[in-house]
Amino acid sequence: MSVDLHLMYENTSDAVVLVRDGRVVGVNPAGLALFECDDPADMLGQQLADFSPLQQAEGVLSAPLLRELAARAHDDGNHRFEWCCVGRRGRQFWAEVLMTAVAHQEGALLYTAFRDISARRNAQLTMYLALMTDLADRRRTEARTRHLAEHDFLTDLPNRVLLLDRMSLALAAARRNQRMAAILFLDLDRFKYINDTLGHHVGDLLLKEVAARLVKCVRGVDTVSRQGGDEFVVILADIGSIAQAAHVAATIQQAIAQEFVLEPHRLHVSTSIGVSIFPDDGADIETLMKNADLAMYHVKESGRNGYQFFSPEMNAQIVERVAFENELRRALTDRQFILAYEAEVDIASGRPLGAEALIRWRHPTLGLLRPERFIGVAEDSGLMVRIGEWVLQQACLAARRWHDAGHPLVVGVNLSQTQFLQKNLVDNVRAALQASGLPPPLLQLELTEAMLMKHSAGAAATLGALRALGVRLALDDFGTGYTRVGHLKEYPLDKLKIDLSFVSGIGEGEGEAEGEGAANSVVHAPVVNAIIAMARSLGLTVLAEGVQTEAQLRFLREHGCDQYQGRYARASGSLDGLSGLLDGDAA
Repeated sequence: MSVDLHLMYENTSDAVVLVRDGRVVGVNPAGLALFECDDPADMLGQQLADFSPLQQAEGVLSAPLLRELAARAHDDGNHRFEWCCVGRRGRQFWAEVLMTAVAHQEGALLYTAFRDISARRNAQLTMYLALMTDLADRRRTEARTRHLAEHDFLTDLPNRVLLLDRMSLALAAARRNQRMAAILFLDLDRFKYINDTLGHHVGDLLLKEVAARLVKCVRGVDTVSRQGGDEFVVILADIGSIAQAAHVAATIQQAIAQEFVLEPHRLHVSTSIGVSIFPDDGADIETLMKNADLAMYHVKESGRNGYQFFSPEMNAQIVERVAFENELRRALTDRQFILAYEAEVDIASGRPLGAEALIRWRHPTLGLLRPERFIGVAEDSGLMVRIGEWVLQQACLAARRWHDAGHPLVVGVNLSQTQFLQKNLVDNVRAALQASGLPPPLLQLELTEAMLMKHSAGAAATLGALRALGVRLALDDFGTGYTRVGHLKEYPLDKLKIDLSFVSGIGEGEGEAEGEGAANSVVHAPVVNAIIAMARSLGLTVLAEGVQTEAQLRFLREHGCDQYQGRYARASGSLDGLSGLLDGDAA
């Protein structure tokens, strides 16, 4: 080796190690420093594998890999690679290695140059870690976005998108295995009233708790989904019999019937459940969902709080119900409603003091229908508010005509439960009075005990606002509910109307020693007498509904009842001269 080459070897900043036959035969000062050796003797005679960890980062053993790389350098003339090294004092570092085969008189040498690249490798590692972290964050974000797209935001149950996917899988498995599957369509009974009276916050808490209970009622392979509002759908995958679906439906009913403690409220809720079975009730998702929905509505029609399996007969009933609802929607625009009026007569003088407005539907094919035939449909279909507003407006106009004709009769208008909950009820009443020009004291708004019981929290405020308009307020059908007498003092009522079911039994079987008629009279007479006494103690006018006989009127007169309604008023001639006024108004 020439003097110039030797100087370069000794003074270069690259660590250089000379290797012959796998052993170190020379090392420059930079090499000694890199490998943490104080004297060349620390490296001479050693193998490069002695300054390497047992394994490289890829898990390959260092010694055989170094022999392979050295052989490649001999064959190709040189070979470059990255290598993990270990210094004499234990420092581990990364080096870029260039092995160059050099001919020498004592045999071939490997001129091996090492350059420390630990800083670069660490920077690359940091970058890779950052990339990996970024990818993990992106994956988490994507998973979260997908979850939000497929789940209900309130209950975290699968929404309709994921439900349809799960249902497709369930039906495919059922076809493949020749098994059954079931769809349960659930709707909470009267959930709207909870929202309206206690607020949407309480309603949301209730829905969350319902969702939690539903999940506990099914297996892990089943799916519980919220469709929106208070509607839920349950997929029972791979069931062995219809009885299994019935068992789950009954279990759900019992779970929902347990008291909900939503501080400070304690609620009792029921649910209506419709069930359709694959493949008997449909071979596709749309048909099964529709039939389960129809079965649920059949439960609603039958009184709620139950479950029902789909049947073709049920479908025919629902189709008829939908047609009836559509006809009801047209009734307002086609002027098919009329108002009839039932007089309220003063018992002492026999003089009519007012008249209650009663709606009738002149159906084009079914004839004249009384309210009990269609009011329930109107309530369920959301038409009751519009119909109630029409009744209010028409009744006020009629009372104004009576007033102008010299008969200042008070007109009574029944408020539906839905109407009573409307926030703009007071505004609607005010508008009807202004449009008709009717003096407010000639309008009497009537509500039932059930309305006061269910909405006691806001009833007093609503009644107070109506009373401030100057209208009269009456409690209708008294005796059919469970109103606590003490609560009546909290409401600004003017009149209490005894339900006709109590009045009808009075005077039956007069003169008979025994028999059903006499028994009814004995049962009902004390109740009516007690109601009259209670109403008088509260300063309320008391009216008896459904009076049909002279005996009933005589009893009421003897016990201090103020007014009455019923067929006897026309039969006795009390309404002579008013028949034309009370015959009715068409829409």
